[in-house]
Amino acid sequence: MDLDRKISELKAARVPLCVATVVRAEGSSPRGVGAKMVVTREESFGTVGGGGVEHEAIDDARELLRLRRSETRRYDLSAEGGIQSCGGAVEIFFECAAPRMPLVVFGAGHIAEALAPMLPGLGFETTLVDERAGRVALPAFGSVDMKITKLPGEALREIEFSDELSILCLTHAHVHDEEIVEYCLDKPFRYLGLISSRKKWALFRERYGAKGFTEEQLSRVSTPVGLDIGADTPLEIAIAIAAEMILLRARPKDYAAGFGRFKR
Repeated sequence: MDLDRKISELKAARVPLCVATVVRAEGSSPRGVGAKMVVTREESFGTVGGGGVEHEAIDDARELLRLRRSETRRYDLSAEGGIQSCGGAVEIFFECAAPRMPLVVFGAGHIAEALAPMLPGLGFETTLVDERAGRVALPAFGSVDMKITKLPGEALREIEFSDELSILCLTHAHVHDEEIVEYCLDKPFRYLGLISSRKKWALFRERYGAKGFTEEQLSRVSTPVGLDIGADTPLEIAIAIAAEMILLRARPKDYAAGFGRFKR
């Protein structure tokens, strides 16, 4: 297989991938320097030697792909290493390439203003939605990839929902917040954060329940949004929100188990 061509095809299709390359081989090892493998979330192409080392390398590649991190890892192939008994060792460089994660931010208020400059560095491709053209035009939103100056109810129909999508509901009106969350509840998404008091969310839950939404659907909403770090100012709240999204990406099992629910 022409791996360079495969890499080009996957990148053109915006498929997240990790290229694993043997950069050092010591003693007896399955393959030498330059052996290469391409790993996606579902498949792998090429080989770095087969057997235990390859299985472990695939697992490591997918872990690094989830973390969006590139690094070199060493594999001990001696009997003591426990991977496979070739007698040598290999070092593999994992280079991850992933499209930026889609994020829709509803609301161009003070918290969004503080959060927006952080988002490119966190790997998000951001769409900002707010009907107030003056707010959307603020310099703080200069790094936003797309701006939609419409009411949320209109803009929602333009959003492409998927398991990769993150949504932040930070609007200036409760009616907008309630409409956005209701529209999203039966859609696929990765993360939905709502800025809210517990009283406000209790009212929303009651109304959603009356409309037939399940507890499982409602439990997918992260509210109050952000980790509990004692945040008070818009900047601090923005940092708390960024921290929660980082935690979800870096430690999804802990987050799902409840570690990410240390809420504001």
